Amino acid sequence: MPSLAHWQPQRLGSWRSAALRSQWLGRRCVSTTGKSNDWPALKPISVDDPHQLTSLVSDALQLPRFAVDSASVLRIETPRQFYGLLKTKILQAKHRIFLSTLYVGKEEHELAHYLYEALSRRSDLQVIILMDAMRATRESPHNVSSASLLVHLAGLFPDQVDIRLYATPLLRPDSPKARLIGKRFNEGFGLQHMKIYGFDNDVIMSGANLSRDYFTRRKDRYMMIRRHAFLADYLHSLILLVSRFSYALRYNGQPIDLQNMKKTLPDLDDASDEFAAICNSPFLLEWDGGENMLQVEDADGTICSAGLWPDIKKFPERNWSAQATRAILDFTRRWYEHTRENHPGSAHHKPPERIDTYIVPLLQIGQLKVTQEADMIPYLSRYLAALDGPPTNSETEPNHATVDITSGYFSLAGVYKSLVLSDQLHKHAQKPGQVPIAFRLVAAAPESNGFYGSKGISGRIPMAYTQLERQFWEQVVAQGLDKQLGSDDAHRQDPTPTVELREWRKYGWTYHQKGVWITPPATTLPTTTMIGSSNYGARSEKFDVECSLLMTTNSLPLRRLLEAEVEDMRDDARDLMDMKVFESPERKVDWITRVLTRILKYML
Repeated sequence: MPSLAHWQPQRLGSWRSAALRSQWLGRRCVSTTGKSNDWPALKPISVDDPHQLTSLVSDALQLPRFAVDSASVLRIETPRQFYGLLKTKILQAKHRIFLSTLYVGKEEHELAHYLYEALSRRSDLQVIILMDAMRATRESPHNVSSASLLVHLAGLFPDQVDIRLYATPLLRPDSPKARLIGKRFNEGFGLQHMKIYGFDNDVIMSGANLSRDYFTRRKDRYMMIRRHAFLADYLHSLILLVSRFSYALRYNGQPIDLQNMKKTLPDLDDASDEFAAICNSPFLLEWDGGENMLQVEDADGTICSAGLWPDIKKFPERNWSAQATRAILDFTRRWYEHTRENHPGSAHHKPPERIDTYIVPLLQIGQLKVTQEADMIPYLSRYLAALDGPPTNSETEPNHATVDITSGYFSLAGVYKSLVLSDQLHKHAQKPGQVPIAFRLVAAAPESNGFYGSKGISGRIPMAYTQLERQFWEQVVAQGLDKQLGSDDAHRQDPTPTVELREWRKYGWTYHQKGVWITPPATTLPTTTMIGSSNYGARSEKFDVECSLLMTTNSLPLRRLLEAEVEDMRDDARDLMDMKVFESPERKVDWITRVLTRILKYML
């Protein structure tokens, strides 16, 4: 590994824009727990008009909003379908493949071979892969890692492949501090966590990484938006931007070995020992500040060759945080303006009555002071308080609105916890004529946690999440939110509590799904969802690089698709949690785990 300079986080100074200050002030004045004279300050919102949420968030926070044809949104239902689609899209890609993931599984020789095949077939195909530096190099140098698995592609196709590894500004790879903390624990200081898989103008948004568990028996979400060049350009540009302040992955073997690869690879099977050796190639991490990127974002938001933009500003190897923050704010402002213009796929390209679905991307990079997802929550609270709907006496169509939230790693961040537990929101909903809000939360049972059965301190992680669940539930009980909703639902045989917590378990499976679904009153069909990488926890809020899509729709087929997601999730979330369960002997958390959870809760 080459010598790497120490990275120091830099505090934001006087450069912070007025727009950012106004966003912060706006966030404070609509707090879900504070008292504000103008809260919720929204007129009643009909169940037929869900787009007020994306409009409110986009306008208030100056975030881009994309118009989408609901027919182009496809739900991918199973891990095997996800893997099969990935392989198909790789081979079908004609111009670009842009992938952002935490890591690629070290055993994914077949996936690496598919990328090789695609690059060999099309000399104009451009591929960029963004991963996390710590996670992608964890097993090296003694074993295969994500970096050693893929680096031969960068060596064989230097004009087509760009592989970048992001490292948190708090901890650089291979530093004395990183070695002291240890490879399994330095990831707690922040990760590149975005899960974006793009092929030409099609994009798959997910919470899944690219490894065997996620392709077989790990429950997750996957949604593809097809034939949307504008949204694909935005997400591709985002990956390119983060890649500029990330390490470049370089082949570090002998040139003769590359020549031999070129001769032998076309005839090698991905299961062969020879290909396995290629997938353990030597590598190094090089800081170029983005100067040697193959592609960049053009002024109009399209992607072009970096050679056409010779004056790209280089990111310094040290103290790059402030510059990165400015770049992301500029990127967001630029795309906000793009989507307000008459581009195909922008919110203004068609008359509103011809648009049935909108998407607002939300970035959350707490270490760089980018907090779009967290800033959205107060506006979501105001939206929920304004929901209106016709009364119903149906046994299947409730008079309340429902918010479903799930995360495989349950540690709700302050903003999400303040939403679920908001006195202001729930008391407002109890007023005459207002719609009660029911929150249904699904977490992973300990046996369904990906760390269940791990050796060492990692084996304590499932019980650490049990401790966080219990602490949250104690707050629910203390506020009386475990009781059933108001009298409007008294006729139902199964009264709905204000807040419900269930655990997901399925034999032989782990649970990694994350998502938010909002269902207005008098219907069982959601109109709003969030999909992406965020786990809605403190770590997602404060440490990791996250990207989620906030989507609203009035399309019945798409709403049925969202309903199917919720039903599929809840089918295996049969364990209803209460204090009796948490106090049972099998859920007792030992004192060592309780202490560690208290110390490390913001890194979980």
